[in-house]
Amino acid sequence: MTQLSDPYLISPITENLSGSVTLPGSKSIANRSILLAAMSQRSVMLHDMLFSRDTEIMLKALEVLGFETAIRKQKRIVTVSGLGGKIPVKEASIDIGNSGTSARMITAFLCIQAGGIYHLDGDAPMRKRPIKGLLDALENCGAAEVIYRGEPGFFPITLKTRGYPGGSIQADASASSQILSALMMAAPFAQKDTTIHVLGDKMRTPYVTMTLDMMEQFGQAGACDFSTLTFNISSGCPYPEAPANYVIEPDASAASYFLALPLVTGGQLTISGLSNSQLQGDIEFADVLEAVGAEIQRDVSDWTLSKPQTTLYGVTQDFYQFSDTFLTLAAISPLLSGRTQITGIEHTRMQETDRIRAIATELKKLGQNVTETAGSLTIEPDLQAAQNIARKGPIEIDTYEDHRVAMSFGILGCYDLLENGKPWLAIRDPLCCSKTFPEFFNVIEALRNNLVV
Repeated sequence: MTQLSDPYLISPITENLSGSVTLPGSKSIANRSILLAAMSQRSVMLHDMLFSRDTEIMLKALEVLGFETAIRKQKRIVTVSGLGGKIPVKEASIDIGNSGTSARMITAFLCIQAGGIYHLDGDAPMRKRPIKGLLDALENCGAAEVIYRGEPGFFPITLKTRGYPGGSIQADASASSQILSALMMAAPFAQKDTTIHVLGDKMRTPYVTMTLDMMEQFGQAGACDFSTLTFNISSGCPYPEAPANYVIEPDASAASYFLALPLVTGGQLTISGLSNSQLQGDIEFADVLEAVGAEIQRDVSDWTLSKPQTTLYGVTQDFYQFSDTFLTLAAISPLLSGRTQITGIEHTRMQETDRIRAIATELKKLGQNVTETAGSLTIEPDLQAAQNIARKGPIEIDTYEDHRVAMSFGILGCYDLLENGKPWLAIRDPLCCSKTFPEFFNVIEALRNNLVV
């Protein structure tokens, strides 16, 4: 990532957008594929790899645990030598940073190794992120003893691992579907078949479906009943048909920003690699933008988005199943006509930051009328108020160490609010985007200069 000023002033895009974007690989798929490759019985070459803080945390963890990896950043390739469920290093300390995916999936993975002692910790925000449902499930099924070295239910922890006995496991995955995904990915190494019963009557299914699909791509089928939230994983020969080459699809969460960008600037933008067969549920955000007023041409291997009408409309939308994208809609809501109501997002208060509070606080800086509840946001747009505030000088957006706050408001800043081409929005800590999209602001700058990126 090119060095950016902090705060980073965003220059509006003053002419209709025209160009194309190639997105980085999906963080969710990249981290799952790294771990699935490590659990497989062969070397797997991962193509179109995302190189970001989250994936580097996962790769570093494998290195600490004794796995061999070959990294070619220029070609976006990582090769992982799978060891069929063996973990070479029996005692290690692992820094998880603020990567929730890595925290949950590595924790479950470590329990494959009987007799291991592993110390896990992360950044200060990671010590507040939910992992108790996973740790309780691992202890209760006999896969590990968990020693809390701070507040019970959170990192830092020490795991004394015992291996998976299999059988029946109960898991509370209400805080994060990654808890279920982590258990499923490790379950093939149990001594006998595993049945995971998810407690409660509601969970976000797209990421679980993604995990099941990827496990099958690596040769490990699983049976699921979403109506009863019951998941069956066979043991015996884990991941027997891992591919020699695995291609990581473009990041659908990152796509949300560039799907929204033409609505902010006018013109059109082609996003390469998107398709209706994406593994990622976040691709549903495109349907939301069509309700707002976008026009999307969905070709087989790329999508082109344009703004065919002058007026864009606020919508009411439940984001429960694809909540990483709600911030994108919230950030551009000042440009929409009428109320925007976002529901189903209570769980996002426990992510990189309290995302509901963060987005509400920053929209209020722009003079917007925002009402928040435990799991919703209602935004009454007031573009004139934002203009009046911006005329006094650039409005600085706090990002709360959250990449999605930074990128969402980065898109809004491309709007020529003052109608003079002058920057009116500044992003504090723009480098927080390195978590999933290190080149985000460079891509925006290239589009501003009418380059193909």
